Amino acid sequence: MSLRKLTGQYHHGDLGNALLQAASRLLEERGVAGFSLRDVARIAGVSHAAPYRHFRDKAALLLALSGRGFERLRAALVEAAAGQRGPEQGLIEATRAYVHKAVQKPGMTRLMFGGAVAAPVNDGHARERGMVLEVLVGIIREGQAVGAFRERDPEELALVAWSTMHGLAMLAVTQVLDNRYTDTAKLDALASSVAGNVIYGISRS
Repeated sequence: MSLRKLTGQYHHGDLGNALLQAASRLLEERGVAGFSLRDVARIAGVSHAAPYRHFRDKAALLLALSGRGFERLRAALVEAAAGQRGPEQGLIEATRAYVHKAVQKPGMTRLMFGGAVAAPVNDGHARERGMVLEVLVGIIREGQAVGAFRERDPEELALVAWSTMHGLAMLAVTQVLDNRYTDTAKLDALASSVAGNVIYGISRS
């Protein structure tokens, strides 16, 4: 596969972002092990030495890329849950968004959750991962406040929801699900059904 440059990607003063965009593209095309910093530089249209101005090595670049992935996942969940008719629908929409995000960027999903890079303990990336959980905790607390969800540790219930939606997402990303769910609408319906079962399990009634 030819390494074509991303037209208009690099702008003076925005080298870090250009490198992350190039790395994101290569990640989806080749996987974590399939490219080098030299490849990233070529795609970004910069010199081979340029990446080292921002990242000491490929592992550092992948760590930053993973952090960006968590930030965007959190934003997608917030947007999906906002303005819904109650916390139950908010949780359904968040589940659908989570699964869609994972399937749309399978390389990023594997990077974020596959253990390819190890983030230092208590660093910014740990906070970014925690922010995804915080979105779900917020939905659970909202549900508890209106009497929809049972009165248990909201983080525990949020982890029930997260582990379930993540499990479905990984089944889709790794193509364990059968061919019925390669269709976006059917996968979307499945995500809604799975979320509905989570809601049934954590419901106060």
